[in-house]
Amino acid sequence: MTKKTSDGVFLFAYTLECLCSCYSTDVLKEKERPFEFSMINSDDRKLVGQSVYEQLRSDIVTGKLLPGEKLKLNALRIRYSASVNTLRETLMRLVSDGFVLFVDQKGFTVKPVSTADLHELLELRQMLELSAVRKSMENKTGQMEWKSALISAQFRLNCVEKQMMEDEASHVEAWEKADRDFHVTMVSHCGSQQLIRYHASVIELYMRYQVLALNRRPFRGQASMEEHQQLLKHLLDDETELVLSILDSHIQKGLFLPDAEKVPLDMKSKAIA
Repeated sequence: MTKKTSDGVFLFAYTLECLCSCYSTDVLKEKERPFEFSMINSDDRKLVGQSVYEQLRSDIVTGKLLPGEKLKLNALRIRYSASVNTLRETLMRLVSDGFVLFVDQKGFTVKPVSTADLHELLELRQMLELSAVRKSMENKTGQMEWKSALISAQFRLNCVEKQMMEDEASHVEAWEKADRDFHVTMVSHCGSQQLIRYHASVIELYMRYQVLALNRRPFRGQASMEEHQQLLKHLLDDETELVLSILDSHIQKGLFLPDAEKVPLDMKSKAIA
């Protein structure tokens, strides 16, 4: 009787210990799950925030969001499927990038355009791009990789420019990106990350004007293609002064944008026609 009782107590104690052990493991797992989920949610929020930032910035550069247009959070929330907090953070980033304005009690608006702003951006682009291209051509380390990237970027741009001449309205976004990528690649070998970063910021603001200009003048088409082809040829041939001369003239042609200050707010961009 004593032995049976002893065995029964031992069996009960062992069973209880196993149950407690399983329970503890389950509780531990449950405690870990919210942490794991919160980490995933945090990463997802960052991805969503970056995606919304890129969409908004692209819509401003390509004219889908017009100069001076008020950016209402509720409308943006529906348009970009993002939370109000994410949109606020994104818009503040765009304020610091120069694409959006914020005024207390009035909220956010797309930054207006002006002739003075265009002139300033053009001068900055000339200063940064000409200097960076010269440095890129003088940098003899990794020239093969850089020139290969130039050939690839110019080939893509050439293809898109041909598409633009056939159907401008359908290819504005692709053209803006391909044109900007080619010029960014030109400066990418300069050896200065700060110079590359400042140039990328300025050329994006500058390209916004070039897209808006398409509503008032036709795409330069063949002339633009030939200039880019000449730039590539002389870059590959290491003809620095000739490259800089063609590039300076090429950038200057961006000034031929009539009545930049008078772009009406109801203007429909060809990017969304």
